[in-house]
Amino acid sequence: MSFGTSSTYIYAYVAFAAVYLIASFTFVAAALRVSAGLSRARQAAPAEVTVGLSASAGSLIDHSQKIVDYTQLATLLPLVYIVGSMFLGSVIVRDAGLARLVNVGWVVFTLLCAAASVGLAALGIRESGVISRTPTLAEDLAGRASDALQRIGTRLGVSAALLLLVAVFTLLNLWSIVSSLDALRAADFLL
Repeated sequence: MSFGTSSTYIYAYVAFAAVYLIASFTFVAAALRVSAGLSRARQAAPAEVTVGLSASAGSLIDHSQKIVDYTQLATLLPLVYIVGSMFLGSVIVRDAGLARLVNVGWVVFTLLCAAASVGLAALGIRESGVISRTPTLAEDLAGRASDALQRIGTRLGVSAALLLLVAVFTLLNLWSIVSSLDALRAADFLL
């Protein structure tokens, strides 16, 4: 396989999509587990309102917010990948002499995006583990802390659902590519 053929794009995308799907589905499962746990903790929290947040509740909010951030970044990653690939493809169209250099850059870009996907999932799963090891979650929560965690739990649930939708779209796109592999390999170039 030469860096100037369409096979480079096809197989690099298939590799990226496979890594992204595994990381995303694993991350979604962890995020939904945390979101459900936060909702259950809110329901079990005492009704009294406290003036401030306890240290454990504040730490829990920080870890929960990090999971939301990682989930949203993982959701945006395919968009970054697609836009970056389109840019590199347009560079080749403007100057075919740069095709080999751009293709090498594109493979490196694909590897970086795949690594980012795995990294975001690992960070999110690590934060999920920290939250799941929090003892007596409901006993530590009261008033503003439980309300804040309920909002974060809802945001995390929505972010996980969006990540799941993006992963399903990626899966359908991957299926489309794999099912028409012969036609795509026969093309001179792909954008």
